[in-house]
Amino acid sequence: MSPSAATTAAPVPNTVRTGWLVSSEGPFPFPPGRQLSAAPNSWKYGAATNAALAKLGLTQTRVWLEFNQAYDVTTRTPQYSKWYDYLEAYASRSDELLLNWRSDYDPLVTKGTFTRAELFAAQRDMLADYKRRFPSITYLESENEQADIAAYYPMYKFTYQVVNAVNAMNLPGPKLKIGGPTTDIFTTYRIGKFLDLYAADTDPEKRLDFISYHQYLIDTSSDPDKWQTLKENPAVVSTERAQLDSMLAARGLPKVPAMVSEIGVFPRDRTSSLGMSADLHIQAAALASLSYYYLGQKSVTPYHWTIDHPDNDRKDLFADRFTGVPRPYYNMMLMQSMLPDTRYRATSDQLSDKGIGVYGLAAADDDTFAVMTWNYQWTHQTTYDSKIVISSLPQKFWKNNVLVTRYKIGADSDTDTLKPVEQFVIEPRRGGGYTSQTLSLKPNELRLLVLTPTNLPVS
Repeated sequence: MSPSAATTAAPVPNTVRTGWLVSSEGPFPFPPGRQLSAAPNSWKYGAATNAALAKLGLTQTRVWLEFNQAYDVTTRTPQYSKWYDYLEAYASRSDELLLNWRSDYDPLVTKGTFTRAELFAAQRDMLADYKRRFPSITYLESENEQADIAAYYPMYKFTYQVVNAVNAMNLPGPKLKIGGPTTDIFTTYRIGKFLDLYAADTDPEKRLDFISYHQYLIDTSSDPDKWQTLKENPAVVSTERAQLDSMLAARGLPKVPAMVSEIGVFPRDRTSSLGMSADLHIQAAALASLSYYYLGQKSVTPYHWTIDHPDNDRKDLFADRFTGVPRPYYNMMLMQSMLPDTRYRATSDQLSDKGIGVYGLAAADDDTFAVMTWNYQWTHQTTYDSKIVISSLPQKFWKNNVLVTRYKIGADSDTDTLKPVEQFVIEPRRGGGYTSQTLSLKPNELRLLVLTPTNLPVS
């Protein structure tokens, strides 16, 4: 069916069901919407943009450093201060930093510019300086998207030895943790090859504190021109933790966490067939969907990518770097960050096994019950008439009036500030639940329903 034909089709009925007494699934394994992979060398934003980033309450931010950008390799002179402002900008708005460390081992050692010992001493001193100044640097990710794992492993070994040397200095903050291989996709072949080399490494001080990779829903086994194959299957990521556990166990290695340090659906400068405006909304709904499946796994943390991409504005959180005018992607992250900490089971009767259709993500505490819903379609055009049925609410909702607040991220605006589209007050629930209005959920549209006890009169 063509998009134009599907647009005229009648909306499909949909119900998302949840409730306080249905089943608590415990705390989220990571706080939704609060992990961000920042673009390299980019931090000079306007006051409104900085305020919007601060509003997310970031717990972890990925930042970047390359050795030759902070060290003159010709004169052998440190230039650490060039990146103090960059790191300070993110350290000031995030609890922890994940530092992507590009060692330049190749070419500096492989081409003979430095001996291994010379580069080791220079990088030990550099990393120690940054760790001393920014104690919240907690994770160090070795290199970025190296295709040749055999060539990569000497870099990884070099860097974990640098990390060990810095940790021995007992600098402020937590001990550094190191991970790799930072592949461009989730690939059992290349990650497995890395784990083979790590398992065979005889250094008694070897370290692998986490596994890192990127996820853009790309199937590299298919024709490169068919890069969109997995866009209609975000659920494919739901087995990544199990696959990692199997790979580690097969090599006699202990289970370690995973960092998905970039997530997206538009790799490099790719676009869909629907144009820029539609793609901004696809990005928001797709990243909500990827997060949904990662939230169903333990010890996997995805990082949203990014604030301002140098080549493809579809990935941007803001219309530009200075005004703080949000794109749908930022508003989606803000929606996620508004959810309470405890997840409750939610089911949708219109979500395919592959992850196309309507999602429901519910969270609650004593004072809030929130349900985030969205319709991920990639480029399909199915619209749903969707309602939310909450079968039971916390006790405070039984005795107090209830404020109902609705938010929407819709295709009618590419740069709309997230604000309530409707608020009204209903009577106490008296042990019962709440059924929302039936509302249109258009392709790649997102909604958030928030219920809170109130002393306001019924409206």
